[in-house]
Amino acid sequence: MSEELPDIPRLWTAAAEWGACLVYVLAAWRATDPARRAVVVLGTALPVIALYQLLAGTLPMWAWLPAMVGAVGLMWLVLHLALGGSVRRSTYLVVRAFVVAELVASLQWQLSLSTIAAPASSFALAVATMVVFDTLMLGLLLAIERRQMHSDPSPTPVDVAVSTAIAAITFALSNLSFVSTATPFSGRLGREIFYIRTLVDLCGYVVLYAQRETARQTSAARELATSRALLRSQYDQYLASKRAMDVVNRKYHDLRNLVTAIRGEEDPQVRRDQLDELEASVRPYAAFVRSGNPVLDVILTDKGQVCAEREVTLRMMADGAALAFLSPMDMAAILGNGLDNAIEAAVRVAAPEDRVIRLDIRRRRGFVVIEIENPLVGAAVSGVSRDGLFATTKEDTSQHGFGLASIRQAAARYDGEMSASPTGHGTFRLRVLLPVPESASPTSAAPPVK
Repeated sequence: MSEELPDIPRLWTAAAEWGACLVYVLAAWRATDPARRAVVVLGTALPVIALYQLLAGTLPMWAWLPAMVGAVGLMWLVLHLALGGSVRRSTYLVVRAFVVAELVASLQWQLSLSTIAAPASSFALAVATMVVFDTLMLGLLLAIERRQMHSDPSPTPVDVAVSTAIAAITFALSNLSFVSTATPFSGRLGREIFYIRTLVDLCGYVVLYAQRETARQTSAARELATSRALLRSQYDQYLASKRAMDVVNRKYHDLRNLVTAIRGEEDPQVRRDQLDELEASVRPYAAFVRSGNPVLDVILTDKGQVCAEREVTLRMMADGAALAFLSPMDMAAILGNGLDNAIEAAVRVAAPEDRVIRLDIRRRRGFVVIEIENPLVGAAVSGVSRDGLFATTKEDTSQHGFGLASIRQAAARYDGEMSASPTGHGTFRLRVLLPVPESASPTSAAPPVK
C-alpha cells in the first residue's frame, strides 16, 4: 500500500501542525498574555516540530500511532507554553488544533499532487502551492476561530471530553484506509484515500465547531436567564418596598384621624378606649425579628409581613448566629427563595388555618441545618427539570424556576447540599445542610427566635 500511496511529506505535516498552533495561539490570545514568551515559543517550535516529524518518518510502521501521539503532545506543549493557563484549556485547544492540522495537511497535499502531476509543474511549484494554500486556509480558520475563542476560551470538563472523543473518531476514520483497504469504509486508490481523509477531517472540524458553538450559546442563554432572574428579584424588592410605603402612608392617615378624634373627645372612658385602639394598631409593626443575625432579621421580617398579608402562619425557630459565615447574598438566595416558594405553595391552600410554614435553623454536629416545610399542593411537584430539581409550575418558564437552582448553587459554594421532597404527610420540605467552617464562632450571639 505504501508504494501506491504518495504519503504526505513530513515537512508538509510539520508546517500544518505549526500553523495550527499559531492559529489557536492568536485566536485564544488575551491582552494580559506575555507576547515575548509566545514569540519565543512559536519561533522555537517550528524547527523542533519539523525535526520531530523527520525523525518520526524514519520509524517503522508499527510506531506510526505512538509517533502521532507524540506529535499531539508536542503541539500541546507549544500551546501550553505560549498561552499559559490551565491544563484543561491547553488540552481543549490542542484537540481542535490537531484536527485543523490534519485537515490542512490532507487538503494541501491533494493540491500539491495535482500540481506535480501537471506536465509543466515542479517541486518548487508544489512548495509554493503549499505555502500559499496554508496561508489562505489558516487565515480563514483564524478568522472563524477567533470569534469563538474571543468570547469564551474556558471549556468545561464535558467540553474537553466530548471534543477529545470527536477528534479521536475523526482521526480513526480519516486514517482507516492507511491501516487497511479491506473495510467497507476504506478507499482503494491513493487519490481516493486522500479525498476521504480530507472529507472526514472537514466533517470532524465542522462537528467540533458546532459543539463549541452550542456550548457557547447554552452558556449565553444561562447568563441571560440569570440576569433576568436578578432583574426579577430587584423588581420584587421594589414591590416589597412600595408595599411597605403604602402601609406606612395608610397608617399615617389613620393615626392622624384618630389623634384628631382623641383630642376632641371629652369622655375619659372613650378617650382611653381610643388610646388602646391606637396602641393596638401600631403593635404589629413593633414585632421585628431578632435572630442574632441582622441580615436574617431583615429577611424574616419582610417575609413575615408577606405571610401576615396573605394569611399564612410562619412558625420559626431560627438561630441566626449559626449563619454568620454566609454572605448576605447567599443567605438571601437560600432563605429568600426558600420562603418565597413556601409562601407561594401555602397560599394555594383554601383554608387559611392550614396555611402554616415551619422554618427551623439550628446547629447539629458540625453542620447548620435549614428546614422549610410548607403545605403540599399536588401541582407544585408534578414536574422535574433536566437538572433533577422540581420544575416550576408557572406558565412562563423563562422567568421562573430558578429558586431551587439558586439555593443549590449557594449551598455548593460552602460544600453544602440541598434536598427537596414531599414528606409523605401532606407537606413539602426543603432542607439545606451546610458544614460549619472551623473559623466560625461556636457560640450564638443571641438565643434562637421563636
